[in-house]
Amino acid sequence: MGIRKINWSRKAIKNYTDIFLWYRENCGEQFAQKFFHGILDTIDVLAQMPTIGVVDKPSTTGKSLYYSFLSHPKYRIVYRFTRTTLYIVDIRATAMKG
Repeated sequence: MGIRKINWSRKAIKNYTDIFLWYRENCGEQFAQKFFHGILDTIDVLAQMPTIGVVDKPSTTGKSLYYSFLSHPKYRIVYRFTRTTLYIVDIRATAMKG
């Protein structure tokens, strides 16, 4: 089987862009680029081996099984997949509420 096609939701694109811009403004271009490429590299791996993530119980519904994978110390990629496509649903912060 070849690599899956990658399909991003609008929400995931917006969150990814917002996080990148925040890092660029607050941490510098080099850190922002590391975040940017780290997420993309992880998604490439997920497209080849989507079952390496864990079932994301808050997102999973009766019809669809969603997974998540910690790609960055503060961010988790939420996704689902079929035989041919990896759907990036969200990039979610993992910060603990306190």
